[in-house]
Amino acid sequence: MQNVIVPLNAFDRVEVLEKGQTSFIKLIASSGAYGIEIRRELFSEQDPPLESMKLEIEQHQLFTVYSAPVELWNANHQLNEQELSTIFEEGKKLGAKWIKVSLGHFSKEQSNVSHLHFFLKQHSDIQLFVENDQTLYGGNVSNLKAFFESASEQNVPVKMTFDAGNWYYSKQDINDALSQLSQYVQYLHLKQVDLENGELITVPLQKNIGHSWEKVMNSLPSDLVKALEFPIQPKERTKEYIQMMTESEVLL
Repeated sequence: MQNVIVPLNAFDRVEVLEKGQTSFIKLIASSGAYGIEIRRELFSEQDPPLESMKLEIEQHQLFTVYSAPVELWNANHQLNEQELSTIFEEGKKLGAKWIKVSLGHFSKEQSNVSHLHFFLKQHSDIQLFVENDQTLYGGNVSNLKAFFESASEQNVPVKMTFDAGNWYYSKQDINDALSQLSQYVQYLHLKQVDLENGELITVPLQKNIGHSWEKVMNSLPSDLVKALEFPIQPKERTKEYIQMMTESEVLL
């Protein structure tokens, strides 16, 4: 099944900012990707208006995900509605079907999930995803579980992006994360995180050497949409990594 998405942060940041995200659309499409993940933090003067980016993406028949470094719940545990409204409007101009944010400061006692439900009813054409980020609060298994349980109880249409590598940064156990959260996952960000010279770094995926990303992928449904969120260098290797995902899927 063709279900691999390429986020723009997989490529060299300097090159993306200098050339613009739009310049990578053709490469991603020709590599056999299902879709593209546009990153809000990587917009530059080289990028055209969002409506023009949408036309370029549609021309290459790519599915669009819009990722924004926005926390769903602010430091006061309230819905970050103003920023959400902004990125949803941007997402619509971009033609995105999915929008991805991080959890932020959710509190089961203080955060009103019904406010999120009301907001999403006004934007029913876009699916919201919440990802485990690298912070100790937004990447915390218990916090994420509490949020998704509350959302599920109130039938809030929100799904999870499971980032296979971010658990290392937020000091969480991957097996525990899979056990507690797998039922909510609909989008998988694949990366491998290694410890080098006392520092955590994200490295390219390698098969059959016992890396945790393979365990994560094998523990979740094979038809999940997957994103390649690791350094792809040179960028021409994109096709090779997409084929690797397809071959891994066949073996499952």
